[in-house]
Amino acid sequence: MPESVRAARRYVREAAAYQEPDTPEDALGTLELLASELATNAIRHGARMSPGTSIRVVVDAKPGRTRVEVHDECTTLPYLRPASTLAERGRGLLLVSLMAAAWGCADRDGGKVVWAAVKW
Repeated sequence: MPESVRAARRYVREAAAYQEPDTPEDALGTLELLASELATNAIRHGARMSPGTSIRVVVDAKPGRTRVEVHDECTTLPYLRPASTLAERGRGLLLVSLMAAAWGCADRDGGKVVWAAVKW
């Protein structure tokens, strides 16, 4: 899993900077963190629900905003839940909701997409 998450982070940074060269460094850092959380969730939960699942990362950068999407083959949609202060896990979507300008999820043929957008 770590290699896949690292690859997702690197891809998102490079694709965002290529598609929109004026993307500020702090926005690129936020996008990397969002990609890391979304990819980790897709791999961790998707593999549990659909063993052998794969993910696909999509970046859509435009002036002033970038959206990162993580597609997977699991049909269970994520939801934001209260995170316990003692829990070691369960804060991924909370982080996403706090750092992203917007985020959401939707059913897709044979799976789902979870996305987050950053504005500057």
